[in-house]
Formats: sequence, structure tokens, C-alpha cells
Amino acid sequence: MPRLTALVGLILLSLLVWTPVQAAEGGIHWLDYPAAAAAQKKQAKPMLIYFHLPYCYRCKEMKIRVYSQAAVIDKLNRDFIAAKVDADKDKATTKLFNSQYTPTYVFLNAAGKEVYRDKGVIGVERFLGLLDYISTQAYKKQSLDKFMKGH
Repeated sequence: MPRLTALVGLILLSLLVWTPVQAAEGGIHWLDYPAAAAAQKKQAKPMLIYFHLPYCYRCKEMKIRVYSQAAVIDKLNRDFIAAKVDADKDKATTKLFNSQYTPTYVFLNAAGKEVYRDKGVIGVERFLGLLDYISTQAYKKQSLDKFMKGH
């Protein structure tokens, strides 16, 4: 009986880990910054530029807890152009956007102008709120904190 319970628990755990990515068509459609900049010229979408390092524990936490969630994946893929920048490998883009911390999130409006930036680990609910804040252009009218209180 303990073996059966352990097996059922393992199956349930694997489903929890596997389901969000499967539900969102294979994850976020990340581009490198040059490809994202080219895509933004063709599409009228805001851009998220995500500065990370492969060995950054905060970046790994974002990948596991936030970027694996179906709601985040769907919203980013639908409403944003998503650029992922390795701060060690793409020093030119890192310098261009003055990113000195990982993870850093730089949001550009559809015209390519920076409208918001944040850093560190952000929980799923706040990250989804942040995506709404940018995609609805609420940043033109109010602070993120005020937006989140009414959201």
C-alpha cells in the first residue's frame, strides 16, 4: 500500500509540473533582442526584454514558478513580443538598456520606447498584473501599485 501511495503521489506531481507548459503550447516564444526588435517593427505590440543569467538562482526561480504558468505563457505569447537576453553573452544589449541586475524586466511600448522596468523575483499574480498594466497602457495614467490595488 505505501508503494501505491508513493506511485500515485509521483504521478500527480509529474502532472502538476508538466501540465502548465503543455497547456500553453510549449512555453514562451522567446526571441533574442535583434529578432524581437525586428518583430516589433512589423507588429504593434509591447515588448518584454528579460535579462537573465543561466546560473542566476533568482532567474531559475522565475523560470520554475512564473514562466511555466499557462496564464503567463498565454498572455506573453498573445500580447507581447518576448525577448530573452543572456547578460553575459549579449553585452551590447545589456549595456544599451543599462541592465546591471538579474533578473531585470524592461518593457517597451509598441513604438519601442521604454515605459517600465523592474527587477528581482516577481510572483505570478503580480507578474500577470504587471503584464496587464503594460498591455492596457495603464502606465500612462497611474503607478503600478495604484493599478494593482484596483486590479
